[in-house]
Amino acid sequence: MQQSAVAFRSGELRLEGVVGCPDGASGPLPGVVVCHPHPLRGGNMNNNLVLAVYFALIEEGFVVLRFNFRGVGSSQGEHAEGEKEPEDAEAALNVLKERPDVDPDRLGLAGYSFGTGVILRDLSRYKNARAFALFSSPVRYLDHPGIEEDRRPKLFVCGDRDHGVPIAALKEKVSSLQQPAECRVVPGADHFWVGYEEEAALHAVRFFAENLKK
Repeated sequence: MQQSAVAFRSGELRLEGVVGCPDGASGPLPGVVVCHPHPLRGGNMNNNLVLAVYFALIEEGFVVLRFNFRGVGSSQGEHAEGEKEPEDAEAALNVLKERPDVDPDRLGLAGYSFGTGVILRDLSRYKNARAFALFSSPVRYLDHPGIEEDRRPKLFVCGDRDHGVPIAALKEKVSSLQQPAECRVVPGADHFWVGYEEEAALHAVRFFAENLKK
């Protein structure tokens, strides 16, 4: 596994991230961007679930970028409550798209909690993404315009002890989306995924392998 720090622009801002790729892999490879949870609650690109998904995907043969949204860590700017962060996620996706070791036609986005809100706020922004893996997404994030009509594959993963994500309501909402869209529940896991990171990451690996390795 190889990792390297990257800096990239989101508008006028300079953001920080880390790109990981498997050793000895012959490209171009599929790529995934991972979006972290709420920064005002301690979320950043070194979050436990973000790291688990990041490393698991690299081991499976993906090039993966995790990064800090604006105002987090050494990324410039100020936290914008999800309103401007989609610009950051789009910029990160473009970083992978432009890498010579990445296939620009096999890109995906993963998000955790706040990160899912950033992704779902405007799916039309991510024209280069073929699939989306969304962890611990509050149901209200699925009410953003354009989600119900979007036909790209989506995987929603939550724990059955996540008090912020009512499973029945999430499943009902996911079932109303254009297919393919599915909801997976991890027994015992809560919103923070402590002790369940590997199981959560396995769902991401299987999903992206199915949808981006073809």
